[in-house]
Amino acid sequence: MMKPVAITLATLCAISALSLPCHADPLASASTEDRPAAASEDSMRLGVGLAYIPEYTGAKKSRVVPMPIFERTFSNGIFISSVRGLGIQMAQDNLQLSAALSYGGARADHKRNVFEGSDALKGMGDIDGAAQAVLSASYRFDAISVSLGTTQSLGKRSHGNTYTLGSSLQLMSTPSDQIGLGVSAEYGDRKHVQTYFGVTAKQSQDSGYHSFSTKAGFTSVGAAVNWNHVIDKQWSVHTVAGFKTLTGDAADSPLTKRRTAPILLTGLIYSF
Repeated sequence: MMKPVAITLATLCAISALSLPCHADPLASASTEDRPAAASEDSMRLGVGLAYIPEYTGAKKSRVVPMPIFERTFSNGIFISSVRGLGIQMAQDNLQLSAALSYGGARADHKRNVFEGSDALKGMGDIDGAAQAVLSASYRFDAISVSLGTTQSLGKRSHGNTYTLGSSLQLMSTPSDQIGLGVSAEYGDRKHVQTYFGVTAKQSQDSGYHSFSTKAGFTSVGAAVNWNHVIDKQWSVHTVAGFKTLTGDAADSPLTKRRTAPILLTGLIYSF
């Protein structure tokens, strides 16, 4: 089953964080200026988009994947989203809080189809997806927002946990166009870094990669520009262009073929 990719920049949902494996969705990467944390009334967003992302974190090759976009937000702050999962968001003045249950973390060790897996991981074994809790908090200072988010694995302890620090800057805002710049850094605990970037003795024997032990630390930094173009009251186009650079043990892993990779996504969204 194809898994969406997570991009965490503004609140980093994640990329709502720039992380991979990521769920790439224009809704998730919209800046806090574009999308309020809590809805004053019920709303629905439907759309479709495309994302250009690495086959896995650190992969040499990238691919284009489709993005179904769905988000139902209720006036009490509860939301159901194709990317963010099931959760609740709240706002008090400039402070925004969000908590959600979602599913992610899967990685296939061979290319199953044009959307999933990579033959560069043969012998590493599959990583099953699992339930996860995604928590975030952000605070806005005029045109600048700072955010802190975490993804806590609930179903697979070996997935470990990640923590993301981000900041976004509103560059331009008109009735028809909003442009923002986001930066982020992700920290992974020991289990997370070992699972996604380490190579055990058995994996080394099966894959041919040399054994590689890891420790907790920062795994990536990223930056992106996001542009929201309003066509009319219902229709809009959201586009994100950025990059992600691996750091620390993630950058030194034998699985990493490319430390810096571009990430592009665009989506057509209908709101009502």
